[in-house]
Amino acid sequence: MFGFLFKRTERAAPQPAVAPQTALRAEAKQVSDQARQQALQQAQALSDEAAAVTFILQSTFADARLAAAQLVQSPPALEQVLQACRNTDRRVAKLMQARLDSVRQQQAIAGKAAACIVQAQHLQQERQLMPNQVAELDRSWEGKDVPPDLLQQYTQLRAALAERLSAQAVLQHDALGLLSQVRAMHLQAKAGLTDAAPAALDALEAQMASCISHSEALTLPRHLASDFAQEAQALRKLLQDLQQHQAALQARNELLSNWEAATEALQPEALKSAWSALPKLPAALLDDGLEQRYQALLKQHAPVVVHKPQKIQSEAKVAEAGERPQIAEALDGLEKALEDGALQQAVDFDKALRAMDFKQHKPSATQASRLAQARGELTRLQGWARWGGNVSREELTKAALELPAQELAPAELAKKIGSLRARWKSLDVSSGSAPKALWEGFDAACTAAYAPVAAHFQQQAEQRQANQVSARALIDEVRQYAQSALATDAAGAAPDWKIIAQFCQQKQQAWKTLGPINRSEKKSLDGAFAAALQSLQGPLAEQQGIEVGRREKLITEAAQLPANQRDTADRVKELQARWQEQAKALPLPRQEEQELWLRFRSACDAIFAQRKEAASSADAERRDNLRLREEQCAALEAAVAEPAAGLAKIVQQAQQDWNRGGQVPRAAEAQIDARFQAAVAAAQAILEQNRRQAALAQADALRGKLALCQKIETAIAGSGASESPGESDWRGEWQALPALVPAFEKILAARFERAMQNDSGYAARLEAGRPLLQQELLRAEIMAGSDSPPALSRERLQLQVEVLQASLKTGGAAKNIEQQLLHICDLPALMDDAALLRLLKLVALAKA
Repeated sequence: MFGFLFKRTERAAPQPAVAPQTALRAEAKQVSDQARQQALQQAQALSDEAAAVTFILQSTFADARLAAAQLVQSPPALEQVLQACRNTDRRVAKLMQARLDSVRQQQAIAGKAAACIVQAQHLQQERQLMPNQVAELDRSWEGKDVPPDLLQQYTQLRAALAERLSAQAVLQHDALGLLSQVRAMHLQAKAGLTDAAPAALDALEAQMASCISHSEALTLPRHLASDFAQEAQALRKLLQDLQQHQAALQARNELLSNWEAATEALQPEALKSAWSALPKLPAALLDDGLEQRYQALLKQHAPVVVHKPQKIQSEAKVAEAGERPQIAEALDGLEKALEDGALQQAVDFDKALRAMDFKQHKPSATQASRLAQARGELTRLQGWARWGGNVSREELTKAALELPAQELAPAELAKKIGSLRARWKSLDVSSGSAPKALWEGFDAACTAAYAPVAAHFQQQAEQRQANQVSARALIDEVRQYAQSALATDAAGAAPDWKIIAQFCQQKQQAWKTLGPINRSEKKSLDGAFAAALQSLQGPLAEQQGIEVGRREKLITEAAQLPANQRDTADRVKELQARWQEQAKALPLPRQEEQELWLRFRSACDAIFAQRKEAASSADAERRDNLRLREEQCAALEAAVAEPAAGLAKIVQQAQQDWNRGGQVPRAAEAQIDARFQAAVAAAQAILEQNRRQAALAQADALRGKLALCQKIETAIAGSGASESPGESDWRGEWQALPALVPAFEKILAARFERAMQNDSGYAARLEAGRPLLQQELLRAEIMAGSDSPPALSRERLQLQVEVLQASLKTGGAAKNIEQQLLHICDLPALMDDAALLRLLKLVALAKA
């Protein structure tokens, strides 16, 4: 009936662990370790990259491949190893990829450095080197990680460019200094300091010629050479004029000296004629001492005047008493004006003196002499002024004739013509009226030069009229658009405020670029345009106010977003999208739009800044956790050398601490977990090895004590119940065996004591217990799934049915193999060698 159960039980019975298989596994592991160590030594002994690549492609040990990968450096070899190990060895692939990235980065840096060197060479060959070009080269150059040869080449080129820039700066400084020196010499020459001026000017011109012929002369300002040439030419002309004037001055001095040394009387007319024939001097070189000497000579050689009788002289003195103060005052003013060089004031005083009636109020002889001398000086100055004025008028005419060739702008041309006419009028005041022919030539030149200005002003007037017409058309356009744009249609659709805002902006810009309008119409047209535009801007401003409220709401929502929530970034992006939609729907005034946008962006940036700070804190915490876990791994790796008794507690505590630890950086998570698991596995392997050794030791001790008990019981059964053979020897042998676990030690110790006591009938009980022992051994073999002797196959089948029935009755709560072994060890039954072997085999299976 239960045959199928017996067959299933026999098929499902697990094969017992055999000690030789464990030995084979240990031996295989030892062989694998030796092969791994040998491969690692071979990898460390490699010295050639090609051999290293071949070794990596053939080796099956990851550590050996990683050691050999240290020799791979060239890009082709790196690429080959990377393709081969991409899906098989992550560490080697990562190393190869990192080196390839480094090589590519070095190549990119070298390429950029080479481009900078080519640019520097091009700049070195440029005839005109600009500082901004060198600055752009410096911005392009990155000196970090540049190959030494390229760095040296660039350094040399950059030094050469710096030398050129320095030479340019020195050249410009020297040229500007030469221009300043020639201008200073011009001022000194005007002040009369001309002793060493010609030689100094020659030296300056030689230096300027050297500057112009310099290799970097192209970098000099364009106007510098022409300005220097003009200043030098003007200075030479001035020096020549001064030299001529000095000669004239010297001739006057020599003539006066000859006259003063003459012993005979000289004729005043001859003196005046000779003096007038001398070359004229400019006002700046007039010498009052020479003039006084000349006037003194005239007085000295003047004819003798016959004096009136005493009576007439007395009447003259009485007559001039009333007029004398006015004459004296006007005469003093005339002399003072002549002394100050105020020619117009002197003329006014002379007119006042001429208006006086000298017939009734004659001046004194002294006053008459002073007046004659003053009028002579005034006449001379007026002559000089008239001569100088005519020369200046000729210069003004020449300047007016040159104006058309200068191609000046109309405004500047009108300004220059006005300036020339104003200077002409000022000459009329200071130098007297001009000759008619000279005036007509000047006026004709100014009129001809002013013709383009008149045409330009006429064109501007026509343009203002056209602009006025355009302005009125623009105002009408705005009015018509306002009526059509603000009117709602039959469906009640609102106006398109975006288009209205764009229209207002365009028309404002068009009004600004309209051009000039007549002043008489400007104010009224501006008012009309503002009123027409206001009809659109008023409703638009109301809508923009509503839009500002919407923007403020977005700013408030952005400011209230929690920074630490997962969906905050998406909500910020949603707010930004809504902001863009509203900005496109209705633009605000630029300043207000910018202010609101800055506030909104600040609120968004604050959120991202908080998230970044939180992420930084989390990263720091992860790094701290990583450091802590590295310390835990190091401690666990070092604890392998600890005694086995404390190692189990260390592993348990390490696992608890590891489970309580926080997160680590994602890049290092797998590596640190693998390291910890490897350390735990190493410790557990040691613990498992110790446990197996302890189990084997317990099995050997149990085997020894069972064998001792079997030997004593066999001796008792053979010698009879009254004898207890060799008690002291048995006890000594028992004490020599190691202790068992408490359960087996207690049962076997009790069995040993029963054998040592050898009570009456104990040998009979031992003999009587044989069948029960065989039955319990068979039951244990069934429970352990071990084979039984072939002779007991029928009994095994029957017992299997009993065991199954008992298991069904108890619901699976039957005794386990260890309890069954304890029961067998406690039985008082005689055990032969076959039974002992079966029991020891069961013990080995239970301890495996």
